[in-house]
Amino acid sequence: MNASEKQNTSYYSIGAVARLTGITVHTLRVWEQRYKAIEAERTISGRRQYTSGDVDRLMSLKFLVDRGCQISSIATLSADNLNQYLTKYNNQKLTSDVARKKNKPSVAIFGEYLPIKIKKINCNIDDFAIVFCGSDINSFKADARRIKPDIIILEFGVIDEHVLRLVDELRNITNSRRVVVIYSFARSVDIKRINDDITRTMKAPVTLEEIFNTISLLHSPVQIDSPKIEIQSKQPTEFTAPAKRFSRNTLAVLGDITSSIACECPQHLTELVVNLSNFEDYSADCVSKSPEDAELHAYLQSTTANCRASMEEALERVAVAEGIDFDKLG
Repeated sequence: MNASEKQNTSYYSIGAVARLTGITVHTLRVWEQRYKAIEAERTISGRRQYTSGDVDRLMSLKFLVDRGCQISSIATLSADNLNQYLTKYNNQKLTSDVARKKNKPSVAIFGEYLPIKIKKINCNIDDFAIVFCGSDINSFKADARRIKPDIIILEFGVIDEHVLRLVDELRNITNSRRVVVIYSFARSVDIKRINDDITRTMKAPVTLEEIFNTISLLHSPVQIDSPKIEIQSKQPTEFTAPAKRFSRNTLAVLGDITSSIACECPQHLTELVVNLSNFEDYSADCVSKSPEDAELHAYLQSTTANCRASMEEALERVAVAEGIDFDKLG
């Protein structure tokens, strides 16, 4: 890669890659050192930095590993061979044609919390047919490419460069009429970049009724002419934050089940932990995007991380007191 290409390349720290892929930092290092799955570039100080291509490859490898493949057998596959494996597994999954049979707009939903809410009501949303509802991005992309849903609903804690790139990719491979992005934190400039005649944003928290009312109003045939989203380069940054006690899936389940018990404190604490975690990720991203304010955003990140850790401890204590079994939350 020449100097000009490097200057225009977006880089991610190992912590950011762990958040994006769901692969732990330890596993990322093992996959690189032991299995040669990827060769991360290094900064002058020796820290790993990953390109968007590295992130996509790691997500593909995790998709296959989650479905029973040994990392040792697929780690060094070429891009073409890796795609063949992905195609093999994607073709094994049957997709529903319910939307076309019922003549309803098809909807594909990706996120950590929305799928749990949708599944709780058994996907009985009047006037729409849900053809995908889950949190695995590779399965979502594969089904979206094949089904080409009319409407895509995406849920993210933070809108960052990777999200912008993902939205652009999904629009190109599906030609969906509408894309709705639900988020907790984002820069105003990114909100302006993503909103247009096809893609709309909604700031969380939002109810299912609000989401589907919005797409009901927006859903109409439009001319698809998806512009490329310009991705700006950013420099990596790392911060050793207190380890997170709960996965996003655990928080999603916890926030849902606690509404049925007498004390609502666990539910409120769960919302606080989720929002603090999202703002922590948002602040970490801002450190790279705004070098002139790096020190301030690093302070915000560390402060939020410490607050999040304290609230996680409080959540655990209250939940245990209310008899919630974390081992059964998944």
